[in-house]
Amino acid sequence: MLRAFIFGPVAVTVGYWEQRGAEVEAGARVEVRRVEYEQIPGAPAGVAGLRLMPVTHGIWRADLFTGPQGAVYHYHPAFRDGDVGSRFLDDGLTRDPVAWTIGKLADLPALVRGSRAADVADGIHPAEVEQALPQIREAIEQSFAPLEAPPQAAPA
Repeated sequence: MLRAFIFGPVAVTVGYWEQRGAEVEAGARVEVRRVEYEQIPGAPAGVAGLRLMPVTHGIWRADLFTGPQGAVYHYHPAFRDGDVGSRFLDDGLTRDPVAWTIGKLADLPALVRGSRAADVADGIHPAEVEQALPQIREAIEQSFAPLEAPPQAAPA
């Protein structure tokens, strides 16, 4: 399940993710992504909606993964030209990945400014972010493992 928390021009998304490569790393992925308000030409004003921009327009990401070698907690502080860039490590992230991530999100405007997205930082209302932090924390904690599939009905 992917959860999205929208704060004006940005969304914080949280969900389970599997990174497949030579080895599989999996766990919680937290992204800060751009949101665009979309007007539909010729449609009544009430038809407008939101569009979550693709990862190529992303701002920041934390991957709270484990793999065959253990914890692979890392983050990507600034996307560039559609690429997440290198993995960055932090001792605080390793010690307590959930608290570290919530700490970064607690000042979302500063995180966004520091991630080459200053153009959208002023549209974020810090009080809304503060109010949502407990729900974001819960979403992260629930995203370390995939949801179990519902049981299959027995054949008749």
